[in-house]
Amino acid sequence: MSEQEAAAQTWRSLARRIVRKVNVGWWLQRLSPLLILGSLIIAAAILILRSQAHPYLGSPWLPAGGGAALLAIVLGSWLLARRQFLKEKDGLVRLEDRLRLRNALTTAAQGIGQWPEAPSDSRLAEAGWRMNWLRVLAPFAIAILAIAAAVLVPIATVEAARPPASEPLAWAQMDDWMELLDEEDLIDDQAIEEVKEKIEELRQQPENEWFSHSSLEATDTLRQTLQQQIQGLGAELAIAERDLNALQNFGDQIGEETKEKLLNEYDQALQNLALSGLPLNPELMNALKGIDPKQLSQGQMNGMSAEQLQQLREALQKAAQACSQCNNPGQNGEGLPKLCEGDALAAFLKQCQGPGRGGITRGPGEAPLFLGDKETNLK
Repeated sequence: MSEQEAAAQTWRSLARRIVRKVNVGWWLQRLSPLLILGSLIIAAAILILRSQAHPYLGSPWLPAGGGAALLAIVLGSWLLARRQFLKEKDGLVRLEDRLRLRNALTTAAQGIGQWPEAPSDSRLAEAGWRMNWLRVLAPFAIAILAIAAAVLVPIATVEAARPPASEPLAWAQMDDWMELLDEEDLIDDQAIEEVKEKIEELRQQPENEWFSHSSLEATDTLRQTLQQQIQGLGAELAIAERDLNALQNFGDQIGEETKEKLLNEYDQALQNLALSGLPLNPELMNALKGIDPKQLSQGQMNGMSAEQLQQLREALQKAAQACSQCNNPGQNGEGLPKLCEGDALAAFLKQCQGPGRGGITRGPGEAPLFLGDKETNLK
């Protein structure tokens, strides 16, 4: 390589180095205000999202969007500063002015003159072209601090009002049943607590599993079982009250067969109440067991006054009505036995004394069927 070629390479390298410094300076000048403004906007957006506990805070799109905004600022500032960027020939002019070479570099680059001898120390040519790092780094520091403060500074979170979770309607319905039976003091307290615990176990499941197949199946099973128990309890109470009423008020007017039927029916009702999945209040159960229906049918009160028996019957009526209210009598064709009074009870007793409604022990006897040639007419 000749001396002129080496000198040309050195001068051009110095010119490009100066051009890079100047162009970076122009770019940083455009970038600084945009960077500060953009970082403040991003920080404000982060604070707003944090204060409202927005779900986007945990999304990867948030940092991606912030990074895209900063990249747009960098590219935008570069495009704005590009119109002022220097080229290599401008760098040679700056060197000529700095070193007072009187257009020697420009003419040499055009091939007219000779390249002057390159300086031994390149720092002499670059003197006066140094970065002010405080001014350069200050905008970046402000941007980083603003975004970091928005992310890390603790703030009071204003959460949006969260609607209450919607639970299966059967749970609230069973709660209402238990509250009603508890208010009427009809069921043993321990039995009520056991049912409430079963309902609460269903509520303890995660909310997203409340309407799962297994949860709804368990709910339906519990509801149907409870409904059947309440309906059976109400039916037995209604039967017991009806039989006591009949024996008390019509015991001397009915036949022995009807009376025996009422006595058996009353005993069966007591047995069913004792075996019920919802045990009756012990006081009420003991009061029912303390009555001798045979003596009652004979006009004897067995130590209980007529007023006390009337109060017991009213308690049975009220309890049966509470069970009927829980089960919506008449739904699906099912309901509780009617509580008969006055003429209605008399009609019921008269019906009991009639020919009956059929059965293996009732009716006229065997069907007139014959074996042989004799024709059997079933029409």
